Amino acid sequence: MSGRIMRWIGIGGVLLLTLGLAACQAARMADRRTSDWQPQRVAVLPYQAAIGGEEGNVRSPLTGASFRPGPMIEGAGMALDASLNQWLPKVADFQIIPVSQAGAVFDRMRREDISLNLMQAVRATAERLKADAVLVGFVYRFAQRVGGPYAADRPASAAFDLNLIRVSDGAVIWKNSFDETQQAFSEDILAASQYMDRGLRWFTVQEWGDIGLGQLLERLPWRKEAPSKPAE
Repeated sequence: MSGRIMRWIGIGGVLLLTLGLAACQAARMADRRTSDWQPQRVAVLPYQAAIGGEEGNVRSPLTGASFRPGPMIEGAGMALDASLNQWLPKVADFQIIPVSQAGAVFDRMRREDISLNLMQAVRATAERLKADAVLVGFVYRFAQRVGGPYAADRPASAAFDLNLIRVSDGAVIWKNSFDETQQAFSEDILAASQYMDRGLRWFTVQEWGDIGLGQLLERLPWRKEAPSKPAE
């Protein structure tokens, strides 16, 4: 088998699978909440592909944060939309206008007035839906695993962000990002232990993106309170 292929490490006949965080973890944005303002009704827009930019990086259209670009599979945004649709209702402590509804209005607003820039279209969509905030994300890299779940030439790699915009003034109230590549268990045992409940294997990029969104939303300031444990 080619030396380029990443392998599971066998110990006593038991395969140890591998996964972890990317070497580019330093690029991850810290959890940032810029005010104590509480959103009540949030429109969720579809993920947008951010392509191009300066040599070696691509910047967020909203925040200017820099990301390492890379391959992007067809349907990357739709994969993240599906994951967000699953995760957000479980954790968010605000009313959600789902991406299916908000995205349709957003597309219609941009068709009706092609002179609108991104922020104008975002705020116009929110006003039409009577939302006081908008959640919008951009995907910069969404590279598929090359190989199988137990041996891969190249692991899944993804970079994307999530931003909450206050409609009244267009301020980005909260932002966070995921910019990571799956690594071998032997290279990052602590990180790998966080994902063992999903199985010890090389993930597809869709699975890797779902893991990343779960991590982002763990840092969302407006989360539902965990149910209290019953008294013993």
